[in-house]
Amino acid sequence: MYQKTEWNGIIKNMPKKDKLIYKIFLSFAILNFSLLSPSLAQDEVISKLEHAYKKIIDASGNFVQISYIKDLDKTQKFSGKFFIKGDKIRWQYSGENPQIIYINKENLIVYDVKAKQAIKSKFHIEKYGQLPFALLSRMAVIKRDFEVNKISENNIMLKPKEKMGNIEKIELSVNEEDFPIKSMKIRDTYGNVIQIYFNSLKINTNLKDSLFKFIPRDDDTVLTY
Repeated sequence: MYQKTEWNGIIKNMPKKDKLIYKIFLSFAILNFSLLSPSLAQDEVISKLEHAYKKIIDASGNFVQISYIKDLDKTQKFSGKFFIKGDKIRWQYSGENPQIIYINKENLIVYDVKAKQAIKSKFHIEKYGQLPFALLSRMAVIKRDFEVNKISENNIMLKPKEKMGNIEKIELSVNEEDFPIKSMKIRDTYGNVIQIYFNSLKINTNLKDSLFKFIPRDDDTVLTY
């Protein structure tokens, strides 16, 4: 049987000097706890995200993208499918103007389905501003690339440690599912905002490498820059 300790009685019977020392100690303990708790909680969210991401061999699903262009004061909505395997990404827009974007390490191909035209170029860090979904390939090592701040229980704010195109900050919404990112909001230095929401997610389904390889058809035009 445990012994219940009546702290009120102990404090009441303390000498005045000890009471003062105890109150000072208690105040510092509460202050330190309040300062440390956000940091600990933040590290917990980051650890959860990185740990879940490191277990992902491949992932696929649907997305909805809402883009706000400040200069035009215009909002556009897109949707489609995505596939990720290591550092390879296939991002597929559906709708009236379908496009398929392939990223394979340092290689980038943007294929316009209607125009039957593919543009090949090198993918580098500056292009994250134009293709923010490519950031999904860097989520397993967040602290290496970003300054991280927790803004709510399941939301963190990322600021690139080095220039990534025009990206100013990224807000991630983290969930408890196998694919840990529920949504991402990217703001750039011009005031433009891109929000991406993920759904119908699947992980580790042994995606074929051929999904990430562009093979032009006979009537396709391929331009290289």
